[in-house]
Amino acid sequence: MKKIGIGETYLWKIVFLLALLVYAAGLFVEVLEPDAAVYAEVSREMFVSGRWLDIFLMGADWLDKPHLQFWVTAWSYSLFGLNIVAYKLPAVLSVLLAAWYTYLFAKKHYSEKHGIVAALILMTAQHTITSNMDVRAEPYMTLFTIMALYHIAEYLNAKKTMQLVYCSVALAALMMTKGLFTIIPVAAGVGCTLLYQKRWKEILHWQWLLTAVLTLVFMFPTLYGYYQQFDLHPEKWVFGRQHVSGIRFFLIDSQWGRFANSGPIKGSGDPFFFVHTLLWAFLPWAWLAYYALIQKTKALFQRNHATETYTYFGFLVMFLIFSASKFQLAHYLNPVFPLLAVMAAAALMNATQKALRVLTVMQVVTIVLLLIALGMLMRFFQDSLLHTDTLLVLIAGMLLAAVVYFTKSKVVFAKLIFVPVLFTLSINYYLNREFYPRLTNYQSESAVADYYLQQQLPADRMVSLDVTSFSTSFKLNTVVPPLWVDKVKADELQDKYVYTTQHGLELIDSLQIPRKQVHRFADFHITMLTGEFLNKATRDSTLTPMYLVKTGKIIH
Repeated sequence: MKKIGIGETYLWKIVFLLALLVYAAGLFVEVLEPDAAVYAEVSREMFVSGRWLDIFLMGADWLDKPHLQFWVTAWSYSLFGLNIVAYKLPAVLSVLLAAWYTYLFAKKHYSEKHGIVAALILMTAQHTITSNMDVRAEPYMTLFTIMALYHIAEYLNAKKTMQLVYCSVALAALMMTKGLFTIIPVAAGVGCTLLYQKRWKEILHWQWLLTAVLTLVFMFPTLYGYYQQFDLHPEKWVFGRQHVSGIRFFLIDSQWGRFANSGPIKGSGDPFFFVHTLLWAFLPWAWLAYYALIQKTKALFQRNHATETYTYFGFLVMFLIFSASKFQLAHYLNPVFPLLAVMAAAALMNATQKALRVLTVMQVVTIVLLLIALGMLMRFFQDSLLHTDTLLVLIAGMLLAAVVYFTKSKVVFAKLIFVPVLFTLSINYYLNREFYPRLTNYQSESAVADYYLQQQLPADRMVSLDVTSFSTSFKLNTVVPPLWVDKVKADELQDKYVYTTQHGLELIDSLQIPRKQVHRFADFHITMLTGEFLNKATRDSTLTPMYLVKTGKIIH
């Protein structure tokens, strides 16, 4: 591979440092409702109670996601305190470790240059960046997926038993983060590769039994936690019924229920959902990813492919399963992004000059569309001046990208990597520094907590009515009791600070409880954006009023 140019070393340093800067800006964005706020609150309750084997949400038994993410986050709280950065930091570090494993994997099976490119592709994919701001389980799964695949591939290459141990740790961590289905990319990558290469003896080898046993051993804390919280207590009501097994839910019902659409949470399903989702979730590398998959498929059918196939089979099988599922969310693809990054890097490094020129044209079109989108956001959404650092990053990043693009060079490779990365990271710095912080002003669950803290109101006298407020409980470091209009009793609302809706106010009045409005908040479901909301000229019509009121006592 030719050198990109005299400034190549500096360009690599700049783009990786800029990626870290974008990640750092995302650390300070509010925890978003509902999912991230749920995870932050579950971790808080685990940390405060000291009951590390029990999972509670708003003080009640919670059977949904397993323990590992909450353990990691609770441990982070113990080190850095109960705050937003402490919640997000372990996830960001997990993505950085995932990038390191991606580099190691690509370096081992291709070259060191492949490894660097693959790590950069993973770190700068749009949904990787977004998931480091809106933290859920995916950053952890991204790490453990590529970690498990790397170590099992190393074992198959060198037959060192310790590699099986490391792989088993990663597989157990995957399942303790989100259940049994999470190991499919690893199992499919290895299993299909052995079948494709006709390595029959290794398919039925004792190594897989050892891996399964080790994985179960490392999973024991979660299995025991579920057993003692749920299986030993058949009298508990979960999902509207009793005699619910936590172990069965963890191993079978949770993941299979979503795939078959038979669980408590339903979806509609679209077989092409992830085809078009990848177009934006893997920006600015989506076209390169599709090109890589086509090239890899051709090579496999022609059986002239000398490099690894773990990443291809691992990604493809998981992609097809997700596409067949009735329950689909964009972030489901994140854990297989390292596999796609390795393939994309290989395709880029081995592409012909003609293919590179076509891909460059596609990237230019993508960049133009991104700049139009950025301009529209600034024109219609932004209602205040940009911070100085945002201006500097935008101007410097885009100027540097322009210099790289217009510098005379026969190496199209440089333009295809650095230009889209610099544009994408600059835009994402704007999003993390300006757009999302402004957006969260309309998340009333966190806004009411900030107001409550500023006014130094008593946290033990706050309740929510007709609304669930996970981030409120997280930020106030106490469970804010959720009350509902069809079940609430008058004495539960007397002499309280009540965070509620217009419907809640009407109920308070119907119960003849005296009240005084403390503050009014403008609310919008900010994870479900609309053009009408984004346009500041029409935004007010989309907002829902939320209230914090002080109630008195009924005087008879």
